Amino acid sequence: MARKVFISFRFSDGHLYKEELVKKFNNYDDVINCSENVDRSNMSEDTIKKYLYKKLSNTSVTIVLLTPQAIYHKKDYFGNIDDWIYDEIRYSLEDRENNRCNGLIAVYTPEAEKMVIEKGQESTTIKNFENLARENMFNIKDKFKHCPTPNRYNSDLDHYCSLVSWKDFVSNPNYYIEKAVYKRDNKEQYNMTIRIQNNNRYW
Repeated sequence: MARKVFISFRFSDGHLYKEELVKKFNNYDDVINCSENVDRSNMSEDTIKKYLYKKLSNTSVTIVLLTPQAIYHKKDYFGNIDDWIYDEIRYSLEDRENNRCNGLIAVYTPEAEKMVIEKGQESTTIKNFENLARENMFNIKDKFKHCPTPNRYNSDLDHYCSLVSWKDFVSNPNYYIEKAVYKRDNKEQYNMTIRIQNNNRYW
């Protein structure tokens, strides 16, 4: 069964990675790219919401490209999140009428590696960074945890949003997409975060 995916990315340093993924997906019969390049800078928040709902309605997985400029969400003058990537992740995770939430994959590029992970001799640690994708890692409910070792997590199944290197993802995208679909179908096993609390308000 072909999976329809949406790619969320920061244009300033991620558009070349996005285009490379699009070209790769064009060679797959079982992955359909539903991303876009529409300029939303002059759209109202309500228009963007309706636009994204429509765009995401037929997709099952959202792929977030974590380039250096995409790791932290942009904020306005008052410190409130004002970021297209945040909106795309947030709307991807919402259950709406006639449309379930999407599976979620965060793919970090080589330039962003040291900003999101720390490699040790025996294990790799995911750093803490303010991103809605990061908020949906380490969120498996205890009774469903796949890794039996305390404070250790199965990288594929114990995070609703898997964090994957660019190299690993492009070598086998179907593997990670199918894992994301599996978790989407079992999302009740996860403590989902749909919005980040900011300045005592939810955005």
